[in-house]
Amino acid sequence: MVLEVKKPRPLWEILFSTHHTDVALLYLITSIVFILMGGALAMTIRTELLTPGPTIMDDPALFNRVFTVHATTMLFLWILPFISAIGNYLIPILVRYKDMAYPRVNAVAYWMIPPGAALIWLGWFDGGWYAYPPYSIISSPGPSAEMWIFGLKILGISSILGAINFIVTILKCKHPDLPLMKTSLFVWSILVTSFMTLVAIPPFAAALIMLYTDRLGLSGFFDPNAGGDPIAYQHLFWFTFHPEVYIFLLPAVGMAYEIIPKFSRKPIFSYGSGVIAFGILMIIGFMSWAHHMLATGLSFAEKTVFMIGTLAAAPSSSMHIFNWIATMWGGRLKLAAPLKFTIGGIMLFFSAGAGGVVNTTLPLDFITHDTYWVVGHFHLMLMGTISMIFFGFTYYIFPFVTGRMYNEKIANVTFALIFTGTIIVFTMHHILGLLGMPRRIYDYIADPDLILGNQIASIGAYLVGIGVAILVAHLAIAAARGKEANMEDPFGIGEQYYDYRVKEPHH
Repeated sequence: MVLEVKKPRPLWEILFSTHHTDVALLYLITSIVFILMGGALAMTIRTELLTPGPTIMDDPALFNRVFTVHATTMLFLWILPFISAIGNYLIPILVRYKDMAYPRVNAVAYWMIPPGAALIWLGWFDGGWYAYPPYSIISSPGPSAEMWIFGLKILGISSILGAINFIVTILKCKHPDLPLMKTSLFVWSILVTSFMTLVAIPPFAAALIMLYTDRLGLSGFFDPNAGGDPIAYQHLFWFTFHPEVYIFLLPAVGMAYEIIPKFSRKPIFSYGSGVIAFGILMIIGFMSWAHHMLATGLSFAEKTVFMIGTLAAAPSSSMHIFNWIATMWGGRLKLAAPLKFTIGGIMLFFSAGAGGVVNTTLPLDFITHDTYWVVGHFHLMLMGTISMIFFGFTYYIFPFVTGRMYNEKIANVTFALIFTGTIIVFTMHHILGLLGMPRRIYDYIADPDLILGNQIASIGAYLVGIGVAILVAHLAIAAARGKEANMEDPFGIGEQYYDYRVKEPHH
């Protein structure tokens, strides 16, 4: 069966809609716009670091602004909106409900993103995406820090509204004939992520208000000159942002559970272990926040507890990986772009996890702490694992959203560029860290090894940038002029295929 491609609806009809597929489309377009904007800043950073000394920027403060806005954009304006896009599109379908539980709240949650993003981009804060005091208290005497703070507050409220909506939709609106233990593992990933969001966001929201009043001179929570403790900010910050890593990761894991069984032509090897692993990772995400703070003066007993708690994430992560491999093992794999990107993300998951073991092992952490090793590990997880799977899922959902098919050969080119570039740039970041290059620096010594390492890393970053640009341009063209997709089996799998088309009318 070939779906008839309908004439596109007017833009205003989509913008003012509360239907979950329209809100999902707005989230998706927003996330793609911001990965291009954040990626452009990443290319700027890597170009500046091609050689020691000023390359394209002659102001260290400008460099700090660039990497602050880059990091904030990629975390809060690329990854989180993409998760919301896929969640909004699929959750009502997978739980057999007509829409999200609160459609208007859903639309409001989306429309909080543009003003939050505008504050971040117009403020151009230079304190880093972590905003550690005391530097963040005295830096940026103008309104830039306040704009960044309130931009994140707005985005945090948006995330909380979305999380509440997902939880109610899954638990209260699913079809009565559909037990929770029979739903897709993607549903479980969004459910667990939503509960984590409700617990994780408030501590950072409190930290931002405390930081704001410190900057106004009304308090001294984190100001050592006023009797405050900067380390208290780090506890509040990491109690949010260590679980936040799992909030980023678990939906990608759920997307992999959607892709792998279908393209392996096999059911999931062990559904129950996938659910259990989600629950364990949710708990561990909150148990191990201070492993980012091993160099801050914690007692040996405290460091040991958080080290062991973090290492406990390895078995539960391995449960997912074993499940994926066992599902593919013996299957008749259809190596289309969605599966290639997913397998690439799983491969880089191993590497990112190995780097994380080093970061949380006490003797090794003191060697790699605040070096480019940490930058490599963090980006290998966010770009190498999470974003790779996101790109694969974009190809996967594309024919269902547009009714058209992309070009598989071009998709393979984008995979080759992004996968190869990711390995080059972030492997070199690990090596630069072992060579002693500090993170968050505008300049570095003219050591031949550091120069060569940075140049190789920049070449890898350019490959990733080219690959993402081709991917976005390719899908935009395919959405407008691509071949009509066979909606019964758009990827030619030849087996029973779940139809993600929405049959409910748009209201």
